[in-house]
Amino acid sequence: MTALPRFAALGLVALAAQSALAQEPVDPLQPNPALVDPVLMAPLPVALMDPDPPLPDAVRAMIEAAFAGGDDADVEAVIRLSRTTNPRSLSEIDALLAYYRSANPPALPPDPVAEMLAAAIASGKDADVEAVGALAKATDPEQAAEIDARLAAYRAERQRLKAEAAEAARIKLAKAKIWENWKGEGQIGATLSTGNARSKGLSAGLAAARNGLDWNYKVRAQADYQRTNGRTSVERFVAEGEPQYKVSDRGFAYGLVRWEQDRILGYDARWNLSGGLGYKVVDAKNVSLSLKGGPSWRATDFISGREESELTALAGLDFGWQLSPTLRLTQVASTIVGERNTSTSSLTALSAKLTGALSARIAYSAEIDTNPPAGIEKVDTLTRFTLVYGF
Repeated sequence: MTALPRFAALGLVALAAQSALAQEPVDPLQPNPALVDPVLMAPLPVALMDPDPPLPDAVRAMIEAAFAGGDDADVEAVIRLSRTTNPRSLSEIDALLAYYRSANPPALPPDPVAEMLAAAIASGKDADVEAVGALAKATDPEQAAEIDARLAAYRAERQRLKAEAAEAARIKLAKAKIWENWKGEGQIGATLSTGNARSKGLSAGLAAARNGLDWNYKVRAQADYQRTNGRTSVERFVAEGEPQYKVSDRGFAYGLVRWEQDRILGYDARWNLSGGLGYKVVDAKNVSLSLKGGPSWRATDFISGREESELTALAGLDFGWQLSPTLRLTQVASTIVGERNTSTSSLTALSAKLTGALSARIAYSAEIDTNPPAGIEKVDTLTRFTLVYGF
């Protein structure tokens, strides 16, 4: 009976010891003191800062009112005042301003030089753009590189537009029919005088031209008739056609057929057929001059019944000068040199634009024959005053 209680007592003691061991914490392994980082083992103390006070409602309302007004000067003034009076709320003020600026960036200060260059570019006038660009660089040298870049972009765009326009014009000419793209003018004038010499007359003319891709065409007709003191003093009719084939940018080959009738000069009909080469000596915007020349054949039917034909040579010129937007001077002349006779035709005209397609013209023509029929003057001139309508 004694051994059993003793055994039970020993078991209770063992259980109590295990319980005590389970409840007592076990110390972890300690690091080697020689390897310990003093900064990590002793971190700096952390101090808790008080948050910025909220922006007063009155100040916030003032800022929002400035934003609603949309005036940059007012906004900057209110923000500056708010920062001065509320230095501890700068982060909130800056946040409000950043949100406003995201939708309302500040307006850039005016730049007269840039505005002047932009206006010149918008006009599309190359001369004005170049002149303004040079002036802008002289006025603001610091912006010279930017101005050069804008000028280069303008030139490139203009070149592209010109190339597109030229290609479109070329395609249009290639597709055009022979009766399309004609431009010309009609003119008419009348004279009436009384007194010692009573005369009345009529002058009418038509001229048209067509520029094609490879071929150009010119046609002209002119009629002048006048009676003085009951007899015919002027009776002249001219018609001619001239096709031209483009050999190069300025060179061309031409053909010419011309019919004339002038009974005052002694012939019922005079034909001239010619072909040769021509060249545009001047081909500028306001001035043009072309020369041509080649062999020619002339046949004349005189009012006396005599007929004459011969191989000749032709030389001619065509000059035009746009003196002003409303004033133009032209000169057309040709000389046909033959063995028996040399004839020269010259027409000088000054045209003044009146309105729209209507112009007034004064023209002086001269017909010179070195060997006319007997009783006929070598030089015959005529002055015309006509109204001209362009089409």
